[in-house]
Amino acid sequence: MIVYRRLWPTDSTAYADHLARLTREQRYYRFGGFVDDGYLSNKTKSIDWLRCISFGCFVDGVLRGAVFVIRAHNGWMDEAELAITVESEFEGRGIGTQLMRRVVTLARNRGVRRVTLFCLSDNRRLMALSRKFDPKMRFDHGEAELTVDLGLPDQISYAQEAFGLMETTVGSFFEQLGAKAA
Repeated sequence: MIVYRRLWPTDSTAYADHLARLTREQRYYRFGGFVDDGYLSNKTKSIDWLRCISFGCFVDGVLRGAVFVIRAHNGWMDEAELAITVESEFEGRGIGTQLMRRVVTLARNRGVRRVTLFCLSDNRRLMALSRKFDPKMRFDHGEAELTVDLGLPDQISYAQEAFGLMETTVGSFFEQLGAKAA
């Protein structure tokens, strides 16, 4: 069963385990270089959960994809950076699109007007995913900056968030029900 839901500080271990399952290539693309498990552990411990909005995709209770929108350090509350990971065996199933859609809606409804993804310009998967959200693209020496304007929240974005919350609640209920039956 697939469940999408917000991530909280209590999900730190699940997130660390998820990052540890990323392939060498995925780590390279996500962090802009080759990183080891120690780096990933420190990265997970340093998450400022008060400055971010995050969503995860759980497949049979295991976190397989995650997206974070982290508010900018520059004092502008309406700007944020977006980072996303999906484990290799779950790529190509629409998980990244679902995670992006959900977190972008949540960020928009909380006053974020613009999210930026930074990646290597040869990261074809992330470039293709971001194109679904009509980004402004800027390239410089092998790196790409992809900025998505979110616009102002409206009744539709609030309804999308409410529907997502309802979907999460129902999915979590059935996941728990299945766990108890097993």
